[in-house]
Amino acid sequence: MRNIIQQIITLYPNNNLFVTLDSGDAVVGLPGSLILGPDGRTGVFQVTNPQDFPQYLSICSIDTIRIDNATYNDAIVYLPEPTPVPTDCCADCEATIRSLLPVGTNANIITSTQPPTVGTVIRNEYGMIVLANETAATITFISSCSIDLFYT
Repeated sequence: MRNIIQQIITLYPNNNLFVTLDSGDAVVGLPGSLILGPDGRTGVFQVTNPQDFPQYLSICSIDTIRIDNATYNDAIVYLPEPTPVPTDCCADCEATIRSLLPVGTNANIITSTQPPTVGTVIRNEYGMIVLANETAATITFISSCSIDLFYT
């Protein structure tokens, strides 16, 4: 998620985001900064709400990031699958979910307690499913490990 957030800050600085968290909470606002922890891998994502109030979201808790009034930017780069590939339960589940959501699939994806994310799969990458909803002019980045339920 950190990799995607870094690119969202650069590529979509003036677009409102709708970020859902694994607690079921959601935040709306403009992308701010990424504040990394001491190991440099995780930390918090600052989102500034419409009242110009900064909110700090734990990167580890982010399920989805929807970008309103946006089209997908092909310059976005994803992290490669790690070598060796993890073999734990989460990794097995993540691989199975990605195998069932190939690019071009129309999907409804549910994470935490938020309403479903609806759209067409435009990217299927290790750890990340990206949906586009052309009708609503939105793109949504979904952590594949956060997917609770989906149907096509």
